Amino acid sequence: MALEALFRCLMGKQDIQAALDVALTSGEIDSRDAGLATELSYGYLRLKGRIEYVLSRFLQDPGKLPPKMRFAMGVSAYEIMFLDKVPAYASVDWAVEFSKTKPGARFSGLFNAVLRRVSELGETAHDPDFYRKEASKPEFLTRWYSCPQWLADLWWRTYGEETAISYLEAQIHPPALGFNLFGHPEADDIYGEIAGWPEIIDIEGMSFALPAGTLFEDEPKPPMARQSFAARQVIEALTPEAWPVPVWDACAGRGGKTRILREKGIDVFASDPHRGRLAALNRELPGVETFEANAASDTPPRQPGTILLDLPCSGLGVLSRRPDTKWKRKPSDLADLTRLQAEILENAITQVKPGGKIAAITCTLNPDENEGLIERFIAEHPEVSVEKQWTTSPKSQLNEFFFGTLLNVK
Repeated sequence: MALEALFRCLMGKQDIQAALDVALTSGEIDSRDAGLATELSYGYLRLKGRIEYVLSRFLQDPGKLPPKMRFAMGVSAYEIMFLDKVPAYASVDWAVEFSKTKPGARFSGLFNAVLRRVSELGETAHDPDFYRKEASKPEFLTRWYSCPQWLADLWWRTYGEETAISYLEAQIHPPALGFNLFGHPEADDIYGEIAGWPEIIDIEGMSFALPAGTLFEDEPKPPMARQSFAARQVIEALTPEAWPVPVWDACAGRGGKTRILREKGIDVFASDPHRGRLAALNRELPGVETFEANAASDTPPRQPGTILLDLPCSGLGVLSRRPDTKWKRKPSDLADLTRLQAEILENAITQVKPGGKIAAITCTLNPDENEGLIERFIAEHPEVSVEKQWTTSPKSQLNEFFFGTLLNVK
């Protein structure tokens, strides 16, 4: 199932979660196996660059393997290197057996030899010096931090060495577990229980952040609403209680930020161009006024005092949660996104009430989509000024990073 999800993701260009959902619903599966398939898929994507370097030490050209065979060898190497509870011989065995499914190919001997060499590395596979061999500083960063070189270069050039290393380190680890209890029928009881847990990272309103991998023995029904705690932080930083109402959440998606505004008693209505996301929002938050709309061109049914824009972006701040993004994005994509963001801002300024506000948020670490975007927008619109601007701290334990700005419109 992990291999099928990775093939759909990296070869078919599906998001990893969507690809994994398809694989996991293809038949009856034990929850523990679903958890392992999820760990293999996300873990491999986070550390794919490091794994491919290790394999290249024992295999002259891994890229010549057919994609599914390449993924099988990589996932097996991930198990050997990072999953202590899976014996190395078991990882080698299933991968060798899988290699025999390619008709006419003679991969089993190759798989056996390479993966046994990987298993013999032991702690060497976790020593940064192993990845420094015959490598320049940029080459080492791409190997050890498992990312394309253009991304490491962008962060190094933009933020300096210390901050760039913090961002690179964060994206190879899972994000904190975040969830919001607003609207849950057992919210008060659950809140009181979880608030006393010693491992809690942070609490804000009805939102919690727990260490990655936290498991609940019996999660209540309905399940708690999963939500990035870092996304909650950026909303809080822009002081929504003071926003003129009504608020139009113009890029609402499944309603994560709408939920926060509703929790605060703020008059909010929401839109998104995707019907499926709006349907999910309506199921999660019944009673919210919703409509299908393109934030770059459409007009809302009533004039908003504030427009909340969760802008489409490159997602470079949430690679811990969406690790497939770093293997799919290209530098040329960033320019296309900034053009779309500018179009959305241009539409927003024509729709908001005079004296209103625009709250713009991204989940990326790219100045052209963040500070640079706002600077260009203000340069073209002297009637707009920045009231607040905020970025998640590079030292955050959440392993996710957001940028937000609150604009005043005369």
